[in-house]
Amino acid sequence: MSANTADLDKLIHDLGKIPAKVERKVMPIMRKTGIQTKRRLQAELGASKSFKAAARSVDYEVTTHTFGDASIIQVEVGPNAHKHSAAALAGIAYFGGSRGGGGTVPDPIVAMRQEEPVLLGFLEMAVEGLI
Repeated sequence: MSANTADLDKLIHDLGKIPAKVERKVMPIMRKTGIQTKRRLQAELGASKSFKAAARSVDYEVTTHTFGDASIIQVEVGPNAHKHSAAALAGIAYFGGSRGGGGTVPDPIVAMRQEEPVLLGFLEMAVEGLI
């Protein structure tokens, strides 16, 4: 007795393609999230009378790390000392100085959390119908 495994073979083949399909759909979403978070951080720093210059230092970077068949897409957003020397002021703007002062700009985690529902909504739409 033999069994027709053509449908099962096709399903296994299709499941193997999902990681690549997901990565292609997720990368632009992660990039857009990085841009939006960067804009929020720039606006918050730019609104500060004392730390306005640090807004020019905010940057974002999207990197992909691959482990076998799996990939991790990472977005890093924040002040970049290589982009602008005023990045050194950002720590004081966010968390305050050792002698008081500063700490007047919202913690960067707030901007990330504001983008989170948008990111999750787009990610949900990206993976819909892949299986």
